[in-house]
Amino acid sequence: MPLSPVAAALALCALLLPVSIAGTNAALALLSLALIARARSDGRRIVGVWLSEPVLAALVLYAAASLVSAAASASPAASLRDAVKDLHRLWSLGLFVAALALEPEAPLRPALGISFGTIALYGIAQTVFGGRPNELMVRAHGFVHPVVFGEQMALAVLGGSCVLLRPTERAARGAAAAFTVIVFAALVLSQTRMALLAAFAGFALVALLEPRARRWALPALLVMAAIGTAWEFLPNGARTVSSLFAPYDPHNPQQARWVLWDAAIRMFRDHPLTGVGPGGYNRLFSSYYAGTLDGQRNWGSAHNLYLHQLAERGLAGGLALLLLCGALAARALRAARGDIDTRALWSAAAVTAFLAMCLTETAFQNEQFATLFLLIWAWGTMSLRPRGEIL
Repeated sequence: MPLSPVAAALALCALLLPVSIAGTNAALALLSLALIARARSDGRRIVGVWLSEPVLAALVLYAAASLVSAAASASPAASLRDAVKDLHRLWSLGLFVAALALEPEAPLRPALGISFGTIALYGIAQTVFGGRPNELMVRAHGFVHPVVFGEQMALAVLGGSCVLLRPTERAARGAAAAFTVIVFAALVLSQTRMALLAAFAGFALVALLEPRARRWALPALLVMAAIGTAWEFLPNGARTVSSLFAPYDPHNPQQARWVLWDAAIRMFRDHPLTGVGPGGYNRLFSSYYAGTLDGQRNWGSAHNLYLHQLAERGLAGGLALLLLCGALAARALRAARGDIDTRALWSAAAVTAFLAMCLTETAFQNEQFATLFLLIWAWGTMSLRPRGEIL
């Protein structure tokens, strides 16, 4: 049976998201057109689904806080250009929520599986055949920064694990096992420490929700510990787990986050209500730290989403972010508890991993990763949304 335009555009988004943000935006545009055409017959249903989703309301509030912060900043024009990025997240999630309500059987699993698996193999090849520039291992990175790649692979590992827990047939178990091994290898070779920890945090939640996963919790912890130990001896530029907890050394580039966090806290103290404005962290960083940090004088990220939002959007933006994160987590947990299936488990695990990642990265500020995360979340929570008109 041929796919409807909405289902085809949704599957195209899933196929392109891990690979290209430009391609994803083109697919989102096609999805927008498909939904506009579908609105002739299902417009009331689409609007009803939007009005019934509290996370969309929280995201509207989050975007509004960004716009207020931008308008109140010292550079309103520059901040407004950065604040508009929040509207991209709102647009994406609105499309995903509506499309999944209309086409709940869209083939997202094979699309994501093909895309994740392909870029994982490419990332592995980058490390295996990349040589040793500067005597260091090449970090697997696919088509993005190694950190973003590691975060993508953490979501993929959790997805593969959830499929393994609930396979529909023996062939599915074999394919899921091979997929999980490949994406996990890519995650390890990305050398992204917090992504590895976040993947374990997500799996720990799965173990709490799904009894079948509990026997794998200890082996997963041992594997993570073994990898962390191996990282201590590999030529990875001191990108080790122990370096995160070592005494502060201003000359250690692996501890740059302490300086970045301190600058964010001081920006928030100086501008507590609305912050320095979206994008202001980059513009003002040199005013808060005059030296060179890991070869750079200007930094655009505090490498902690929560501190970054406090610095740029102040108390209003920080509270809006907490409300959004709380809504994402609450809806995902409700879906997982009410209907424990692969999608619901993956959504809940993805939220847990996302919240952990944001302790050392501003994952939600990256359009490609944020859009991918929101798609997985929307897919896993679609059982909570009404199937018919509610207006």
